[in-house]
Amino acid sequence: MAGLPDTARAAVQRLSPRHRRWRRLLDSLTLDPDRLPRPVDAPGPRDFVICGCPRTGTALLTAMLFQPPRVVTVMEPWDGMRLPPAELFESLRAEVATGRLRRGRLDLDALERDGSVVWCRDGESDHPVEAGPDSQLGVKWPAFWRYLELLPATRFLVCLRDPATTIQSFAHVGGRLAQGLDYDTAFNRVMNDTLTAATAEPAERRVLLYDYINERIVPHLSRPNVLAVRFERWFTEPDALVADVRRFLGVELRTGVARVDARPPRAPDDETLALVQRYCRTAEPLGYSVS
Repeated sequence: MAGLPDTARAAVQRLSPRHRRWRRLLDSLTLDPDRLPRPVDAPGPRDFVICGCPRTGTALLTAMLFQPPRVVTVMEPWDGMRLPPAELFESLRAEVATGRLRRGRLDLDALERDGSVVWCRDGESDHPVEAGPDSQLGVKWPAFWRYLELLPATRFLVCLRDPATTIQSFAHVGGRLAQGLDYDTAFNRVMNDTLTAATAEPAERRVLLYDYINERIVPHLSRPNVLAVRFERWFTEPDALVADVRRFLGVELRTGVARVDARPPRAPDDETLALVQRYCRTAEPLGYSVS
């Protein structure tokens, strides 16, 4: 905290020990893509990114694709907010080469035991993994949509979901997303500041968050190195969706590695529907209806 102003230092000191640890972690995540040298060094040809608006199925897709030795996926390693893309993937490949995977927030024991998609703390597990230099490696961070324009040759799996269900999910999950904001890190600072300045109403800001991200995703969806993965297809045509991903990655995949919750998503409430109908600008460009 040495570099903080006195008022900020005092505010941090008033936090509980758990919140101080969380604040220190967030402050250590200093990567801002706008400050990376151009052109941005790309990951390798067997590396790919999973991204999209939060709450659109990025975790489920990551779990579905954890299929070593052909494919290894890593979910939201905090180093993704510290290291530029090429360096991040290189460091993860070096870790996988040891036969163990420690980074990532997907509980791999639960996934392999019964298909559960369960979160854990980054670095909390130490899971054996069999993979070689020819394996595909994917990193999932929703906020990595920011790399779409910076990595024109890297493969991206971009998750999409209808606006009303996604925005209602923001509210139910709580935390920053319920406020219509993402993690308070350098990676998200411009977006968070823009959304905070736009409105003081969290319900409105949740719609603006959805639009802010997807407006920047839409122009890239037609590129050959980008595949749109619609959340709804996990319930209507999972085999066809896996086949599309298989062709895109050029690798054999099994179907049903992770368990898809058979319960339908909660129907959006009237307030959320009204807000989406009033404010949402990206539903139609994404292929969704708000009526």
